Order: sequence, then C-alpha cells, then structure tokens
Amino acid sequence: MIERQHYQNIVVGSGPGGATVARELSRSGRGVLIVEYGPRFNKTGFLKTARKAYLGRDKQPIRSDGGVWMGRGRVLGGSSYVAMGNAVAPPEGILQEWGIDLQEEIAEARRDMHVTLMPEQLMGPGTQAINAGAARLGWEMKPTPKCVDFSKCRNCGLCMFGCPTGAKWTALEYIREAEENGAELLLNTEVLRVLHNNGKATGVVAEQNGRELQITGDRIILSAGALATPLILQRSGIEKAGRGLANDLFQTTYGTTEEVGMQREIILASYLEKLIEEKQLFAAPYMYLPFYIQRDIEGGFPENLNLLAQARLMLKSRGIDAGRTIAMMTKIRDERTGEVRSDGSVHKMLTAKDRDKLEEAHQINREILIAAGARPDTIFRGVYESGHPCCSAAIGEIVDDNQQSEIKGLYVSDASVFPSPLGLTPILTIVALSKRLAKHLVEKS
Repeated sequence: MIERQHYQNIVVGSGPGGATVARELSRSGRGVLIVEYGPRFNKTGFLKTARKAYLGRDKQPIRSDGGVWMGRGRVLGGSSYVAMGNAVAPPEGILQEWGIDLQEEIAEARRDMHVTLMPEQLMGPGTQAINAGAARLGWEMKPTPKCVDFSKCRNCGLCMFGCPTGAKWTALEYIREAEENGAELLLNTEVLRVLHNNGKATGVVAEQNGRELQITGDRIILSAGALATPLILQRSGIEKAGRGLANDLFQTTYGTTEEVGMQREIILASYLEKLIEEKQLFAAPYMYLPFYIQRDIEGGFPENLNLLAQARLMLKSRGIDAGRTIAMMTKIRDERTGEVRSDGSVHKMLTAKDRDKLEEAHQINREILIAAGARPDTIFRGVYESGHPCCSAAIGEIVDDNQQSEIKGLYVSDASVFPSPLGLTPILTIVALSKRLAKHLVEKS
C-alpha cells in the first residue's frame, strides 16, 4: 500500500529507465513513488519464468501485424530481469546523429553496472567454433561487454530466464537502493493515463485489482517501455505518441555440425564489431533453448500460447540435437515505420530496406557458420524477432531535449525516447539517458 496520495515524483515503470531515475532522485533526497505493472519476481529458469516475466495479463506473446515477435519484461526490474547481460555502448556516430553527449553518464553507468568483457575461458565450444570460423574469413569476434560479476557466474546460459546466482546486474539493484533512500513501491498496478491541468501534470490514474486509483504528484516520469509508454501518452492527450516505432529487428541463422553445439552456453558472448562500423549490423553467436528452436522451425508461436500448446512444442523440441547446433543472430537498425496503436496492438511491417539488411545478415551468418563447421544443407533461419522496441516517443518529436513532453512536468525515460534505433543492446544507453534526465530534474528543483 502507498503511504500518501501526493508525491514529488511518480516514476511509472521499474526497468532500467525508471529504476535509474528513482535511484538518482532518491539519493538527492527527493520523494519518489515507483509504480510497476508487474509483481516482485524472484523465480529463475525457463519453466518458472517464461510465462510469468515475459507476458502480459492475457498470457499471450506480442506479435505485430507484420509477423514480428516482440519480447519485454513485465515484472519488477522490467526487461533487465530477463535481459542477457549485454552492455554494449552506443556507437559515437549514433550519439552524434542524436546530438546528445552521454560520455559522462555512460562511464557512470559502466561503473554502477560492473561492466566487464566476457572472459574467453567462459565462452562455450560452440561460441569458440564460431569465433574461429569468423577468424578464418578474416573477421575478429570480440568479447562482449557484460554487466555480469563473473566471479559469481556459474556459466549456466540462462541469463534470459533470470540469474540464479545474482551475477547479472539488473534494475533491481537500483530499486533496492531507491527503497533504502525512502522511495515507495506500488506493484501490480497499471498506470492508465496522466492527469494534467492547464498544461501541467498533476498525477496519474491507475488500476490495481480492478480498482481505480488517483495519485497526485509534482512530476511524472514515464518509463513503462516503448510499447506501454506511448499508450499512456495517447490516453493523456498526446495523440502523436506511438508513431515511428523501431524494434532493432533480428533473425537467427542455425546450422548443425558433426561434433559441437551451443547448448547451455552464455549466448552473445562475442560480437563482430567490424560489422557495426561498416554495415550497422550487430552479429553475435546466439541460440535459444530447443523449445525456441522448434518455434523457429514452425514459423512462430501459435496464436494461443496456452499450456497445451507449450507442452506440444516442448515435446517436439526433444527431437532437436541442440548438442550439435550452432547459431548466429544479427540485429539491424530497422526503419521507423511501426506504430503502437491506441488499442495496444502493434503495427510493424518489414520494409524492403529492412528485408535487404536481414538477407545480407543471413548470408554473412551462413558463411560464418559454415566456416565454423556447420553443414550447408542444415542451415535455416528463424522468425523475425525484436527485444528492443524504441523510438515511439522520440526526443525532438514527442519530448524535448530534456525529455519533457508538451505537458509540463511529464517526462519520459526509456527506449521510446531514442531518436533512432541503436541496432544493439540498449540497456546501457537507457541507464545513461536516465542519469542525464535525473541530473536535469535535480538541478531544476
């Protein structure tokens, strides 16, 4: 239960953006209420986590009308709870494109998140084979920066289903610190819209267990993610929000070898940095559990991902020889042609340019996998996926340079404010942008 009905700062969402703002404001003595859609969650492992952490209350995965599957975390800590621990910094060229200097905040975020390079001795045999295959083609796979304390890591490869040892940094660290500093937390509560009067934000309307709540505040910071934040903005009268959605689209290329596989490896342990510089492609070794490989073989999940459908997929996936399967995925900077609609559905079709990029990426991945030992006749590719929706409330369009909307006192701090997609893991960038916003808010008050 909340202790008051009026707060200095109401932060909506507890992922990397919201947790960072809450932590920084609470450290400066500002009053903070964090409102989170999901529950406090501490389960780990695929069976315990997948349906709880990834899905909304309807228990269905998100798919756009163009067949793009999207993932997001809907628990305390947001998507950081189910992220893979990658902390790649945004290329300087993109920050120049944005016109934003984040160097100081990126350095702070790296220290806070304990970012270090993936140790080569923890890279599994499949990743090592891919690294060697790329080297034969003249490409160098570099260790991926990870927000992981590898002294605690047991190399289980289950980062995306919660970290059983606590080795991986998540936004929960910032949430804990914010609570220690006096911030309050309201769980299992969906913010529907922002209240405002004479162009100034005055609070939020939320729903908890079917009951409507009205909570007033001096400032509102939306950090509900690039799919939920624009919905709240639309309901609050900012109808243009939701347009220009990008997703950091990716597709996985699989192949079977005679003797090596990636089962239970830490994925995305290395990446092809040269492709980021030359082609704006983020290529890395990547393989889900057999359950997800079976999904890719079948072209995606069924419309109703109920327990029976999951059991069927799980049973069929037992026939996959994951011990001899290796894979590469490549993220692209897709075009900003998507939209989050007012009913919550997502419009996102692949453009011709997106398809060309993904085809080029597949051919590069195929070449590397063959060089790594995969048989050419076994290679296939998976469904179109996205774990990084962004740009749906972009700086310069929906919010200003200080991330404030046209409603004074209403700010946004998550990937929705990106002016253009990164094409790579966004958590470090979200934390840095949120630190930048928090500094502005502290100075302003």
